[in-house]
Amino acid sequence: MRGHIRLASSLLLFKAISSNAWLMTTTYRSGPLRLVKTHFQLSIHSQEDASVRYPHGEVIGSTGKIGSYILNSINSPNVPIVELNNHQYPQCQPAAATPRGVSPGCLSPEDTPLYACVPSSAIRTVWDATVPHRRKDLVFLCNCIPSRHLNNFDSSSDFTICILHFGVSHVSVNGKAASLSSQPLPVLNTSPQSPPTVVYGRHATTLAEILKRDGISVEIASSAQQLQSVAAKKLAWSSLFWLLCHDSNEPMTVKEVWEKKSEQIHALVAEMLPELERLAAEAWNLTESSNASTKIKSIGTVQEVVDYLHTYSMSMKHGQITPSLDLALNEIQERNGVLLSLTVKSDDTDTDDIPHLQLEMIRRVAGEECLAKCLSTAQADDISDGSNRLERVPCEASNLQFLYYPTKKKIRVTSNQSSVVIIGAGIIGSSVAHHLSRRGDFKITLLDKSTSLLPKPAATDQDDEIHPGVATSSSFAWLNANDKSPLSYMQLNQLGMEMWHRHDLLKKYPAWSGALLRKETQNTCEKNSRYVCIGPLDYGDAKCLEPGIDWKENSEQSSEFYFYPEEGFVEPTEVVKGLRLSAQRNGVDFIGGAEIASLIRNEHGNVSGVEYTAASGSTNIIRATADVVIIACGASSASQELGIGSKRLPLAKQPGALTYVSSGSYLKHPQTRIFVDTINQTHMLRRSDGTLVVGGGKLIVGGSEGSDADNDSPINNILDKSSKDENDSAIGKGMIAAAIKSVSPDELDSFMEHCFENDDDSNFRVTKANRPISADGLPVVGLVEQGLYVAVTHSGITLAPLIGELASYEIEDSLNVHISEQVLGQESYGFQILEAYRPTRFK
Repeated sequence: MRGHIRLASSLLLFKAISSNAWLMTTTYRSGPLRLVKTHFQLSIHSQEDASVRYPHGEVIGSTGKIGSYILNSINSPNVPIVELNNHQYPQCQPAAATPRGVSPGCLSPEDTPLYACVPSSAIRTVWDATVPHRRKDLVFLCNCIPSRHLNNFDSSSDFTICILHFGVSHVSVNGKAASLSSQPLPVLNTSPQSPPTVVYGRHATTLAEILKRDGISVEIASSAQQLQSVAAKKLAWSSLFWLLCHDSNEPMTVKEVWEKKSEQIHALVAEMLPELERLAAEAWNLTESSNASTKIKSIGTVQEVVDYLHTYSMSMKHGQITPSLDLALNEIQERNGVLLSLTVKSDDTDTDDIPHLQLEMIRRVAGEECLAKCLSTAQADDISDGSNRLERVPCEASNLQFLYYPTKKKIRVTSNQSSVVIIGAGIIGSSVAHHLSRRGDFKITLLDKSTSLLPKPAATDQDDEIHPGVATSSSFAWLNANDKSPLSYMQLNQLGMEMWHRHDLLKKYPAWSGALLRKETQNTCEKNSRYVCIGPLDYGDAKCLEPGIDWKENSEQSSEFYFYPEEGFVEPTEVVKGLRLSAQRNGVDFIGGAEIASLIRNEHGNVSGVEYTAASGSTNIIRATADVVIIACGASSASQELGIGSKRLPLAKQPGALTYVSSGSYLKHPQTRIFVDTINQTHMLRRSDGTLVVGGGKLIVGGSEGSDADNDSPINNILDKSSKDENDSAIGKGMIAAAIKSVSPDELDSFMEHCFENDDDSNFRVTKANRPISADGLPVVGLVEQGLYVAVTHSGITLAPLIGELASYEIEDSLNVHISEQVLGQESYGFQILEAYRPTRFK
């Protein structure tokens, strides 16, 4: 079948050769199989060994053009498929796309490259943010001047620098826009005539191999000073051609500039040549400055520099490009300011060495204000970005590190033992309780409506049941980042999955079974270098992957299948039990049967605790004072009693239901993978105890699509009409019947016939709940006001370990300082990765 991967004909043999492996692979593109050299070794990754994840390093700045190209080049869309019975599928991409807010270097093994595809002004920020022992692995791909941007670093041998002579543009896939959770396809702009891209440093050979695969001419520099010389010539192009192209009534292409302004180019090069020579000779570390043999003799004559500029100009779409004026204005200090710093000083502004031609052109194109800005940079001889540096905060539960806005610790709220009240004992509330109880000496009380929060003393396996929470008990518990948008939210969920792999308490719970999705046939084949996806697959391939499901093929429905081997699921009750027991051992006090009456506020109007009743129907009000109250009770978090309200926390009404089938011996081929049929709106998985979990209606994944669910779907209509205790049997039978109609095996047909004919409901049960989804579909995490913290998200299972860890640190920090409403409004406190999810966005 054209455009589909044929699994049956793609059983692989793979043999390690040197540090790589040769594999026969299939591709996303239509056409025959071909033998290609892949860029990573395939292996089974254990849940305990997270250090082998992302064996080819990380890409920082992967949303930019250069970053997306490097990520796409490493994480080739050629996906290896091996013998199905061995279940050997890649559990992660070869290289990680490091999200904003995560310390570079904590996702990948030591001695693998950290490709920093960032503006030169961000080099210092990336260096500071990187895990210290991984800084030697940094690979900077940017238009930097080593002597200016790297002169304060330890040694040139501690990192790798790449001076680029190629460009990248973004195009849509097959003429259609890519989804929000993926990136448009990066396309290389270069030619065989382009000057070589020059690399220097410990990972130079690795980067050169990546670039050469795409036909980029690469030269490995023999010394740091050689790289400095290349950077100086590249700066000449970056400084001049944006001015030349925009110094006219209408913007010109680079080719037109060469045709019409050749003499002007020669004059400008002659004027700046002394500065280029001086810049090329600048040493950027003590080793180079003390070794005279590494000094270059000359950057070249005027004609040689002009020839270089022409060659580089014509290598990019044959000169049919126009440099961005906006980008150049933003980077004018990094471009023109560096060259001007070599001549324009406060004490010699009237000398004949001043580059008058360049200054006048800057004045004409950019204006007096930009010229003054450029000159001030030159006179200060300082091109640092001046941004506030973020603190690196290690994650206690794993080996991840996150970036944190430093808090000005001026006013300590309390000098006694801090007290915290958590409202809601679902997976989010239990995770916060567990992580906070590990952070210090806190008096933590967790309140919940349920009375079954902990196993009974001396309980056996048969009678130690707990209630995991309303929403948690109704969760499909699918660990995934699938189709979640925007991209930052997808990356947040990928980090959540990463926490499940690495978490010291929770990594034992997931079953990384992979998920098989059925979708309508698409005319585009979306390539996502951030997430392992095998497909599109046809019906036969899907049947090979999951023989435990018998899909009812419908010729009227054009569909295809995709397999996501990274994904898995957990048993939420067991996870919540583990979190609560750990928290209890750390001193957390669990109070069940609690109905919240109101928040307590002190004389200043600040939250100082809660009032609640401890038994159903009781009017006896109990007061629990607290320095911080944490709201983590899902869809009920916006109730007025909890002090937030629907204006400050708007939640969408999204009812959901699951049916649990004790299938017993009826299934000859038990389902082994998660299956989601997006066409018939059915999703199923089989838990470790044999229970088949069946969901119906549109699957809501959260994110920007989270608030746009189909409220007119049959399951939602049933849930709207039913009361708390009615119609469970009807809902369950309806969901199972829908599954049988579209996907279930014949054995389950017989089982359900028995249930229907004998009116036997004993072998299945139903859970119902409103999904805790905000109005924009994204998580809500952070301080609503001083002393009141909220943690609400629909992706509660996937994100629970991550949110619990990050929220506990922010809560501890808020106990030590007073965070003003002005800071809360600016959303510039706490973890950078949570910036977009603050409750203050709802104003």
